[in-house]
Amino acid sequence: MKTNGTDADGGTLCGLSGATCASGDWKKAYANFLVQYARFYRQEGIGITDLGFTNEPDWTATYDSMRLTPAQAVEFIKTFGPIARAAGYKVACCDSFGWDEEKAYSSAIEADAEARGYVATHTGHTYASKVDGPLPTHRRSWMSEWSPDGTTWNENWDDGSGYDGFTVASAIHDALTKGNTSGYVYWYGASLGATRGLIQMDGDSYHVSKRLWAMANYSRFIRPGAIRIGATSSDSDLELSAFRNTDGTVTVVALNTSTSATPVTFDLRNTKTAKGTATPYLTDATHSTAQQQTVAVSGSSLTTTVPARALVTYTIRR
Repeated sequence: MKTNGTDADGGTLCGLSGATCASGDWKKAYANFLVQYARFYRQEGIGITDLGFTNEPDWTATYDSMRLTPAQAVEFIKTFGPIARAAGYKVACCDSFGWDEEKAYSSAIEADAEARGYVATHTGHTYASKVDGPLPTHRRSWMSEWSPDGTTWNENWDDGSGYDGFTVASAIHDALTKGNTSGYVYWYGASLGATRGLIQMDGDSYHVSKRLWAMANYSRFIRPGAIRIGATSSDSDLELSAFRNTDGTVTVVALNTSTSATPVTFDLRNTKTAKGTATPYLTDATHSTAQQQTVAVSGSSLTTTVPARALVTYTIRR
C-alpha cells in the first residue's frame, strides 16, 4: 500500500498528495484494513475503542514504518474518519516521535474543520523531545509511548542513570501537569535481557524494576474517570499533582526532588475533605508503593513529611 512497496523503511501511503503509485489509490483500502484489524480483536473478546493509523510518521525505521507529513495525515483522516466512525471507533493521531514534533500534527488537524471533527485523541511520544506543555488542542491527549535510553537492566530507584525509577516518576509528573495528558503509556511492560521494560523475564523467574513502582504510584490510585485538580507548592523541590476520583476519593502525588526530607501541609480546600484520613504509599530506594501509617485530615488540611528523593501518593477519604 506504500510508495516503497514494503512494510519497512518508511514510504508513504499510495494515493495521498505527493504519493502516486502505479497500483493506484490505497487510502480507502488501508482504512478498511485497520477497522477489520480491530474487529478481529473484538471477536476474541478484546475491545478497542480508539484506533490510530500511524506510528511515528516523522521517523523512518528499518521495521514496519510509514512516513506522513502533517498535511498528509489530515488528508487521510478525511478518508479514515468516516469509516472508523461508522464502525464504532474513535480516531487517535498521530504518535509523533517527539512531543514538540507532535504539535505540528495537532496544529494541522485543528486547522482543518473536517479532520478536527474526527480526531478524538491527540497522541505523542517523547523520544525526540520531552513534554514541555500541552498539545495545541482542546481534545484529550495521551503520552502514548516512551521508555528511557539504556543498555543494561536496571532495578534502581535513584542512581542518576536516566532510566531509574525516579526518572520515570518525573516524566509521568511532567506529562500529567505540563502536558495536561489524560493517558500515559510506558514502552514496554516485560521482556528479556538488557531491557528498559518494567519487568525482566528470566526463564521461570522475573525481576521487577523501580520503574514499575514509579508508575504504580500514579496508575494504582488515579483511576479511570478521575479529574485533575489544582495543586501548587511554594517549594520548588516538591512536584505535586492532585486528582478527584469518581468515588469521591482525592489522590495527591508528591515527588520530592530534594536531598532532604520536606515537611508540608496540604490545604485541601474545595475537595470536600474537611476531615477524614490520608493513607500514604511510599516508593524510594527501600520501599515499593508501600502503605504507610494513616495520617489524619483535620480542618481541610493534612500535615506530613515527604522523605528525601521519594515519591509518595496520598489517598484521602472522608
